[in-house]
Amino acid sequence: MSKIQEMVAELRSTPGIKGAALITSDGLVAAESLDERYRSEVVAGLTSYLLMTTNRSLREGGLGQCTQFVLHATHGKAVFTTLDDSYLVVLFDQFADLTAARREVQGIAGRLRRATRLA
Repeated sequence: MSKIQEMVAELRSTPGIKGAALITSDGLVAAESLDERYRSEVVAGLTSYLLMTTNRSLREGGLGQCTQFVLHATHGKAVFTTLDDSYLVVLFDQFADLTAARREVQGIAGRLRRATRLA
């Protein structure tokens, strides 16, 4: 298992996290550790679409690039964090405390930024 895959899988040990994936800016899955109910190609497509349209809207409004996007849905939550040329996607159950998991998500995001620059 690669170091990048290990870092993504490490997030699954955090309470409330149901999956994590590293998605390239063009929508490909670079690494993933997802609960069986999630399909990696669906997560990748959603990530690519949401961040592409969000960034376009922010640019047009003169607000710059999106660095983190938090989505609250009926049956769960998702945090999309922009890395250099990719996105870290972390999927939570609906009862998860995002504040409590923030440190772990930010820590892995920082480690992934360093690792992907070296790769």
